[in-house]
Amino acid sequence: MKPKSTYIHRFGYLGLGILLSAIILYLLFLRPTPIKVGGFTSYTGENTIIFEAINEGFTDVELLEVRVNEGKKPTRAELGVSYSLHLVGGGGLDEDPNIEFVDIREQPLKPELTPDEKRAALDQDARIPLNYGVRLYNDTPIRQIEVKYKYWGITFTRDMPMGRFFDSG
Repeated sequence: MKPKSTYIHRFGYLGLGILLSAIILYLLFLRPTPIKVGGFTSYTGENTIIFEAINEGFTDVELLEVRVNEGKKPTRAELGVSYSLHLVGGGGLDEDPNIEFVDIREQPLKPELTPDEKRAALDQDARIPLNYGVRLYNDTPIRQIEVKYKYWGITFTRDMPMGRFFDSG
C-alpha cells in the first residue's frame, strides 16, 4: 500500500498545473489586447493617418501587417519611433531628429514605460523608444484599420477602434 502523502503530492501538482494553465489562458487569450490606441492624427487629409500605438502588455509586440478599409493593403505603412516625449502625431515629424520612421516589421513595440521611467530614459545616453505611432498612407480615405501582430509568439489580429474620428458619411 502506498503512503497517503504520494496522493497528496500528485493532487498538489495537478492543482498547480491547472492554476498555471488558467493564468496563461487569461494572459494570452482572455485579457484584452496589449495594443491600445492613444489617439489619431490626420494632417494632410483622410488619406494619411497616424495612430499612437501603446503596448500595455508584459513583453514586446511585433507588428506584422496593417490593413485598411476591410482588408486592403495601404499604399505605405510606417512605424514612427520617438526617442523624446514628443508624441508621434501631427505635422513636422520627418524634421524632428528624435523621431524616426521605419518599416512596421523592423522594430517591436516595447512595453510602455511609466512617467518616471520615461524621465530617467531621457537622462541616459542610449536612445530608448518612449512613444510609437503608425503612419498610414492610402489612395482613398481611411475608415477602418486592422493590425496583425505577434504577442508571446502567438499571432493576433485586431480592429483598431477609431471612435468618432471620422464622419460616417
